[in-house]
Amino acid sequence: MKKNETKLVCPNCGAEFEINEHECTVKNATVIGADSGLGTIYMKLKDRKEQLVSEGIDITKYFSMKTPSGVEKLMKWDGDIPVAVTSDDPVLKAIFDAGTVPNRTLFRRWVMAQVFQGLIYKGYFGEGFTAWMHSKGYEYSWKMTVEEFRVQAELYGKDMENFTNRNRFFNKKTALGMIDDYLSKLDIVINEKKRNHLHRCKGVPYICIGGNNVFVSDISDKVIMPLKKIRLKIESIYGDPKKLYVAFDMFNKKRVRLCWTTCFSAVWADAYKGAGAFSTMQNLILFHNCKFRDERGRFLSSAASINMLNKKAEEYSHEGWRLFGLMKKLIEDNGVDINKKRAEWRDKKSMKRNIPVR
Repeated sequence: MKKNETKLVCPNCGAEFEINEHECTVKNATVIGADSGLGTIYMKLKDRKEQLVSEGIDITKYFSMKTPSGVEKLMKWDGDIPVAVTSDDPVLKAIFDAGTVPNRTLFRRWVMAQVFQGLIYKGYFGEGFTAWMHSKGYEYSWKMTVEEFRVQAELYGKDMENFTNRNRFFNKKTALGMIDDYLSKLDIVINEKKRNHLHRCKGVPYICIGGNNVFVSDISDKVIMPLKKIRLKIESIYGDPKKLYVAFDMFNKKRVRLCWTTCFSAVWADAYKGAGAFSTMQNLILFHNCKFRDERGRFLSSAASINMLNKKAEEYSHEGWRLFGLMKKLIEDNGVDINKKRAEWRDKKSMKRNIPVR
C-alpha cells in the first residue's frame, strides 16, 4: 500500500478498496468510511468469509482492480460490466453492522476537540489558547508529559509511525527543557522563602517547602541534588523511550510541587502547541475535507496536503508555535466554523447516549 492512500479492509472477506474522500495509512488495516464521525476505526477480523456467506452475500463477484492512477479499488460484476463498489454495498453494510471501535490513539481526535475548546476560550486568564493552557494549571504540564512518555514507550517498536509523530514534539529535549525551567523556578521559590518565611528551631534556620520542614543547610543535599542526579540520568539516555519515561516519571514524583498558577515551561508550551496543531490538522484533512493552498492560492489534494503537513511538522518540530499558526491558517482558508463543529459533535454525542439536546 502506498503512503497516504486510503485502504478499507473488509473484516469478512478481506477485500481491500479505496474511499476517495479520506486518506490514511494504518498498521495492519485502515478502515475509513464516508465521514461517519468515528474517524479511524478498527474492525473485527474474525470469521471473515463465513459471516458474509451466512448472510447470503455472494462474495465471488468481487475482485480488485488498479486504476490508471495506481489506486487499487474493489470492483464487482454488474452483468458483464465491472463497476466500483459503492458505500451502500452489502459488504460495507456488513462491515459497519459488525461493530466498530474508534481508534483514539492513532489520530487522537480528542486532541482536536481540546484545541478547538482552547481556541475559543474566554475566562479568568484571558482569551485564546494560551490563556486556556494557563487555566489548566502548572501541574497539568507535568501530568500530561508523563503520560505522553508512557504512551510513547508503549508505541516504540510496535507503531513507529505514530511514535515518530508524537516524539517529534515530546522528546528528551522537551524533558530537559522542562526540568531546567523547573529547577530555575524552584530556586526562586526557595530564595523567597529564605527571605520572607524563614523559621528557626533551636536557633537553626529552616523553611517549609513542599509541606516539609527543611533546614536551610540541608536544602542542597535533600531537595536540589536528588533532582539534578535524575536530570543527568535523563541527559545520558539515547534511543530508549522506556528509560526516558521511567526517569522523567521519577523526577516528577520527587520534585516539590509549585503553586498551580506558576507559569509553565516555554519549551513545554511550544511542544504542546505543535503536537496539538499536528493532530488537529491531520484530522481536518483526513476527515473534514480541509486542504492547504499552494503558492497560487489553489487548494491542494488531500494527499498533497498530508505530505505538506508532514513536511512542515518536521521543519517546525522545534517551533511548535509556527505549526500552530499554520493550523489557524488551514482553519481560516477552509472556512471551518469552530463553534458549529463543536455543536455538531455535541449533538452526535447526545444522540449516541439518547440525551436530549437543549
